[in-house]
Amino acid sequence: MERSLDDRALIDTTGSPSVAKRSTAKRSIAWLQAVAFVLGALLLVYVIRRVGVQPIFSALGRVGFGFFFVVAINGLRHVLRTIAMSLSVPPKHRRFTFPQAFAARLGGESMSFLTFAGPLLGEATKVALLRKRVPLVHGVPALVVDNLLYNLSVVLVIFGGASLMLFAYPVPPLAREMLILIASVAFLGLIAAAMATRRRVTLLTNIIDSLGRRGFRPGFLRNRRHHIYRVELTVYGFYQRRRAAFFSMIGLDLTSHAASVLEVYVTLKMLGFVPHVGAAYIIESLTKVINFAFGFVPATIGVYEGGTEIILKSLGFAAAAGVTLAIVRKAAIIFWTVIGVFIITWRAVPNAWLRVLDRSPRLQKLMDSLVLSNLAHRPARTAVSVVGIAIGVLLVVFTVGLTHGLLRERGRREANIGAEIMLRPSGMIALAGAQTFSMPVAHAAEVARIEGVRAAVPIGQNVDKSDSGFGSRLIEGIPFDQYAALNGLTIKEGRGLQGGDEVIVDAAWQQEKNVAVGATMQIYERPFRLVGTYGPPGGGRLKIPLATMQEQVGSEHRCNTILVACADPARQEQVAARIKERFPDDQIILTRELPELYMSSVPALNVFLKVVVGVATTISMLVILLAMYTTVTERTRQIGILKSLGMSKRSIAWVIEQEAILVSCLGVTLGVMLTLLIRFLVMRSTTLVVDIEPKWIAISLVVGLIGGSIGALYPALRAARQDAVDALSYE
Repeated sequence: MERSLDDRALIDTTGSPSVAKRSTAKRSIAWLQAVAFVLGALLLVYVIRRVGVQPIFSALGRVGFGFFFVVAINGLRHVLRTIAMSLSVPPKHRRFTFPQAFAARLGGESMSFLTFAGPLLGEATKVALLRKRVPLVHGVPALVVDNLLYNLSVVLVIFGGASLMLFAYPVPPLAREMLILIASVAFLGLIAAAMATRRRVTLLTNIIDSLGRRGFRPGFLRNRRHHIYRVELTVYGFYQRRRAAFFSMIGLDLTSHAASVLEVYVTLKMLGFVPHVGAAYIIESLTKVINFAFGFVPATIGVYEGGTEIILKSLGFAAAAGVTLAIVRKAAIIFWTVIGVFIITWRAVPNAWLRVLDRSPRLQKLMDSLVLSNLAHRPARTAVSVVGIAIGVLLVVFTVGLTHGLLRERGRREANIGAEIMLRPSGMIALAGAQTFSMPVAHAAEVARIEGVRAAVPIGQNVDKSDSGFGSRLIEGIPFDQYAALNGLTIKEGRGLQGGDEVIVDAAWQQEKNVAVGATMQIYERPFRLVGTYGPPGGGRLKIPLATMQEQVGSEHRCNTILVACADPARQEQVAARIKERFPDDQIILTRELPELYMSSVPALNVFLKVVVGVATTISMLVILLAMYTTVTERTRQIGILKSLGMSKRSIAWVIEQEAILVSCLGVTLGVMLTLLIRFLVMRSTTLVVDIEPKWIAISLVVGLIGGSIGALYPALRAARQDAVDALSYE
């Protein structure tokens, strides 16, 4: 008996050799993609190691928040390409809005960027995302037209860039030969496109027919020959039918390339270069060659960075500039790719989730549980509760991280002064600037005569209110020549201190505050003139003459710190012992221990942290208490039904507690994520340092769980004690 079409389809998808071949091909492609990605990643590591991590990070630091401007320009390119894609669809079949088309483009581009199949899978994704609004018979030809016109504009840009570099820049012989080859291939491509359009060559259809004549008849292509032929005819007829759309799309595609050139120009500008528009155009055109030649590498990882480095070196830029430019542009692409992945996930997850539930009875049973049902039934209240817990976690982790970070950073700066030992007046160890000026300056000369001491320099450390009026800043008074000889301080701009009301600052502080050498600054409520910037940073960021500070505090010929450099730093403990034996009343501090000493020198810190933990626990407890109490009140009738069906008091109470614990876990997770995000933003935009410690993340987890459990205890007991009859009659 002849089998039905459905039966044949079932057999074909389960056991036929063709299916086995397709499965093998898919596995092979997956392996090739993985290998290409790994090789690209290794190439990226090699390029970064060869160029150096520090130059790249320094360049990235100059970009800063300008990165979001690069992201905006990259987004503008997507906007222009979306408009062009929309124009390719006939107006009467264009049943979608711009946001929907933009979402489809981002989703398709994310698949093109991340996968081995690149453009094929990307275009198929766009068709799938718009299939409910554009019929396939019109959507596929439209996307083909859009891609053909865009690729034609790409070839034109590549030809122009290669030709410009050949005639405008001196290049080595090998690079010249490569540029001639690129320009020739691009020119031939333009000629071939013009001839194919003039003669209406149906290339794909001819290939299918040629394969058939040779006995190779792939069923997939043979069955779709008619559709492919019709698409090709539709493409050739686009110019005659819709000339306005044709030229508009060409203009939009060229404008999108101009936006890419602007992106290169702006990025180089932020990196500190003075680029020409021609150089930016050449860079953009040649990176398109890289993207085309290595499109099979997922995210073009490694090859894009290495290729951009070679291009910029050929144009006279530093190697680090090429790698940094590639990283910044790749990061902007990844930004929009992540949004595209979210769009695909948003569209695909609901159906996938339903299929997973259908295939997993155990998961279906879990989703039907009271706890998850209760959370899903009131999503707004659940979200508010999670955010409330997250605020408590943020309060603990970020506050502690900021406090510890500032203290450790201050200690690290104090330790980075070229001296192994510090002498301070006797008494308690306190933060720099809190000691009295009670040590004679001549004391430093006596210390310098001790065996093993290379140099001893007296300095003064004092605090002054900050520019904003909140908090304080450390000011150092130094004898400039001795201090510079001690730690290798060099003047980056301007000159060193000579006397009077003068100040020098470290170069990073000057860049952050945007203060020019020669400007006036307020220190001790009087004007000081900024005469220079120094490096490397260490100690106080603002340094004034020691005599000026002595006059300010009223202690002439005295200091409060002596910096001691050892002839052999490895023997600093022995040198410290000799100094202690000679001057038993002085405090002797090894500078390497300053970060941890500062942590332990603030007695009120532990009290403050305990208060913070207590406040966070209280917040968590109150949030859960209010949420669970409201939940119990609203579900009085449901609780009565459960009790009438035989559910025990303990089980009802445990359901409420489980819900509170789950909300607490979600809140802790969100709180840690928010803390990391705020830490990144704070450290990028200010000089503050936030140290996130695993210990305090664990403490915040315990705080959230304990606060949530205690907060839910009363509502849980109230629910368990309700009378079933009263609960059933509750309105």
